[in-house]
Amino acid sequence: MEAGHFSPRKEKSLLPAWSRPDSYWDVVVAHLPFVLLTGLTLALPFWVSLRSLPLIGCTFLNVTGLPCPFCGFTRSFWFIQAGDISFAVYNYPISLVIYGLVILFFIWHFVALLMGIKIESGCYRLCRSGRVWWIIGTVFFYNWVYRLSLGMT
Repeated sequence: MEAGHFSPRKEKSLLPAWSRPDSYWDVVVAHLPFVLLTGLTLALPFWVSLRSLPLIGCTFLNVTGLPCPFCGFTRSFWFIQAGDISFAVYNYPISLVIYGLVILFFIWHFVALLMGIKIESGCYRLCRSGRVWWIIGTVFFYNWVYRLSLGMT
């Protein structure tokens, strides 16, 4: 087996695989961007007040008069951070699931940085699946329909 190639059996597994690269920079390149992005997502509600929302006005809302499929998402993250989970779920039902995933991604990549290992997941293979993206799109579409039916902006 050549270096850098995965065996067919390993490629089909959804379980994580880890390795300790020769250079710590390989770990940094693989995990630091995710730590920064997810960490910023989790920390931003502490730095910016809820009264300052929206941070950026929604172009889709300004052009069409209808909220976009993501309108209310940031507000729900702020309410989850503030502890008002019931309003967050009412406002944007899938926000709690996405918030949980952000926490998991942060922990995953932060631990990999601390331990100096490169963790690769078979779940990344799912990201290449068209079916998975159709399911994600459908979930966001139904979330949008829910918000439109309640007249939320």
